[in-house]
Amino acid sequence: MTLNIYSSKQEENIYIRGQAATWKRSGLISEDSWRAVQDHTGHPLRQTNLFFRILFFIFTLLCAGALAGLFVWLMDKMGDAMIAVMLMVFGMAYYIAAEYLVDKHRLYRYGIEEALLLVSMFLFVISFLVFTDDYHFSHQFIAVILCLLFFVMAFWIYLRFGYLYMALISFVALGVMPFQFSMSPVAERLGLLFVLCGILFFNLISDKPDIEGFRKDSYITIQAFLLAAIYLTINLQILGLAGLLLRETPNIHLDPKLFPPYVYWSSYILTFILPAGGIYWGIRSRKRLILNASLVMACATLATNKSYLGMTRYAWDPAILGMALIALSLLITRWLNHGPQKARNGFTALSILTPEDHGISLADAATALTPGAIDSGLPQTPQDPYSEGGRSGGGGASRNF
Repeated sequence: MTLNIYSSKQEENIYIRGQAATWKRSGLISEDSWRAVQDHTGHPLRQTNLFFRILFFIFTLLCAGALAGLFVWLMDKMGDAMIAVMLMVFGMAYYIAAEYLVDKHRLYRYGIEEALLLVSMFLFVISFLVFTDDYHFSHQFIAVILCLLFFVMAFWIYLRFGYLYMALISFVALGVMPFQFSMSPVAERLGLLFVLCGILFFNLISDKPDIEGFRKDSYITIQAFLLAAIYLTINLQILGLAGLLLRETPNIHLDPKLFPPYVYWSSYILTFILPAGGIYWGIRSRKRLILNASLVMACATLATNKSYLGMTRYAWDPAILGMALIALSLLITRWLNHGPQKARNGFTALSILTPEDHGISLADAATALTPGAIDSGLPQTPQDPYSEGGRSGGGGASRNF
């Protein structure tokens, strides 16, 4: 039994259509093959492009938030309990409206239903905060309940509608929970690490070879997110690196002396093992997102290596690291290009897939904002050669008349 409001066949047909469109733009399949895919992957769902999806999302978010805020403002003198009830009613109404739009009008990633679901989730959370304001609960209790509310509601929306970012929001809420208890830094890190590893383990169990393509892509994205989160949990110097970039080292740096030596040096070793294992995993399973995340983690390991060893940092360290990475990338690109058909073991440095055109590009937007861009795009009226350079009235009596 599935909780998703969309059927697996519908989402798989949309995924196959998207892949076929990419292959057609890239010249990998012919027009006839693309039309055959279109004929065999029909679905009743209504879609729009990314530009209008974002536009509908923003407009719906503003309208729904303004409507709820208007009623709260009108009922300001009714007390916190009444305001909490009103916010919960609005949250339920927005959720029911999203269900209705998907069920009756077959909207799919349209922006409108997404904004309604997001507003409903936040209204439920705000109603809880307003309701508990008079009871003077401890901040720890309220923080734990908020994390649970965000986790349950975001994960339910993910299971029901399939929005991947809702799953990531639920994981973040669950990962914040260990830090709400009065535990030692080691216990906090171990608790978070246990949660993230548990989620990753269950995700890997569910990622079977015979599952649908759209579901496999979602699992890969979640795996890359969890792998990066595990690395950030293990690396004890990553906050210090962020502090150096933001120039707020005293406020953001986590003192590594809070951790015992065996924990500190174990984390140092794991900062090398985890990216290396992720790179091997990404290449072996051909999961590009895993490979990209692991490469970013490897760069972070090189950037925090001196901090772990207590070595002096110099201003030219980023320049040396950048030049080394550029040289490494050039060597790998050269190695791939010298292979048969510029590929080795199925990997190539060439861009063989053409990205989708969402209706408007950054170049178009920049051109529209450039002064004189509109006038430059208009056809120019040719000048009359017989009146060129005239000085006397409109006839041009002094030259070429």
